Amino acid sequence: MSLFTDDTPRVRPEGVRALAFACLALSAYVAVNGLLVLLGVVSFASGTYLLGDLVTMGPVIYLLIALLVAALGFALLSGWRWSRRVGIIAAALLVASSVMPISSAVIYSQVVGIVIHGAKIILAIMIIRYLMQPEVADWFSARSDSQPT
Repeated sequence: MSLFTDDTPRVRPEGVRALAFACLALSAYVAVNGLLVLLGVVSFASGTYLLGDLVTMGPVIYLLIALLVAALGFALLSGWRWSRRVGIIAAALLVASSVMPISSAVIYSQVVGIVIHGAKIILAIMIIRYLMQPEVADWFSARSDSQPT
């Protein structure tokens, strides 16, 4: 115990709440899209922007990704320490999945593709940068340190 320990409850950063709700909304969208693919209403390619080439694995991948993203959103809201790291990894995977589409858009001079996939890369980098902020990292570490084991 330190003399300088702050016993007041720490307030969740607003960006964490926004990221968590974005994850939950994205999860709902991907789940509904997967259900529509399963029913044959829309094609597999309808989720290509978010899932990339994984859409060829069928509607099960839509539901699996929806469950994983919903779990990440819930974990971010709960303040679990590992959720910040998983969020950083998920954003990095979003950047990695955007490299090929933006490269082909540049080669074929498709301005819309450059803008869309470039926006995805910029958003993912912003998420990574935010989750690496000292205040956010401190909130996650203080949140998990204060929970009883």
